[in-house]
Amino acid sequence: MNNTQVINETRLIDGITIDNTIFQKNDIDLKKYQYNNQYIEDIEIKDLLDKNYRTEFIKFLKETKIEDDEFKSTLVSQLLIIRMIQLSDVNAFYILSELSKDNDVAYNGVELYGEKLTKFFIENPLFFIQQGAKYHETTLLNTIFPQLDEFFVKQSFFKDNLGDIDLKNGQLFLFPDKEKEFSESFKRKISKFSTEECIFSPSLYTAWQNKTINFIDISPLFGEELLIKLNVFEKNYFNQNIQNTLKGYIINSEKTASQSSAIIIDPDGYTNLRKDKNTSSEVLQNVKSGEHIEVLDNAGDWFLVKTKEGKEGYIHKSRIKSK
Repeated sequence: MNNTQVINETRLIDGITIDNTIFQKNDIDLKKYQYNNQYIEDIEIKDLLDKNYRTEFIKFLKETKIEDDEFKSTLVSQLLIIRMIQLSDVNAFYILSELSKDNDVAYNGVELYGEKLTKFFIENPLFFIQQGAKYHETTLLNTIFPQLDEFFVKQSFFKDNLGDIDLKNGQLFLFPDKEKEFSESFKRKISKFSTEECIFSPSLYTAWQNKTINFIDISPLFGEELLIKLNVFEKNYFNQNIQNTLKGYIINSEKTASQSSAIIIDPDGYTNLRKDKNTSSEVLQNVKSGEHIEVLDNAGDWFLVKTKEGKEGYIHKSRIKSK
């Protein structure tokens, strides 16, 4: 079923299977909660897209006559998440985002499933970026980001756990014990990515044993293959709402960032020190030809340098000559 062709009359339960999902079937309470004389799972998508209907529905979700009533929002969240994962349902994304803006509804709803949403985000970042940009929405990202520490390896992890690994700039590692929790198609996809071998001395992480563990570099999931699929608005959304968070997990290798002295050679008499690695980026300073600079990172076509004035930025390698 194409998510862009979701029929207005579609009910929450339509088009999905609950027999093989990220939830246990016994934990999905169908035929239990009724709203306006119909079970929650039979509510139509078109109704939940209507703001007035949704407002009244949120009031219903917050009503608790008995303790079990608190889990009405749990069922709704489960069904919407299943629709997102199985159908890439854009309407489900929007409805879940809107419901989650009410803290009382979110408490027993989407907040219970931050880890499951995070796995879906890692497997399908394109879906979150496109829908987030479309609706100017970050609510679900606020649920996902606190969970990333459970999935992505921070650079300090290797030092803290006595790991010897050859790190390279731009790598993004997934914890090996988390790999098994993802879908089979995702595991097949990342099995083709490069890995780095880490030799651990005895530590708490290795149960005080010597261990050699391979870490998969999943940075391609958020690299060029993703970016070429985004339009201008989606790229801006990615840069403003996702990229800064990912930077906290991207490797900035001290080995490749060896400092060295160099000079600027440019036929124009000067070159531009830029904020980012492209010619359209903000110019921070003009650096005269023949001037000495300090190269902080020489990975890629754009070198990270420091000028004699102490400013740091990027200069294309064609304008830099090693002393």
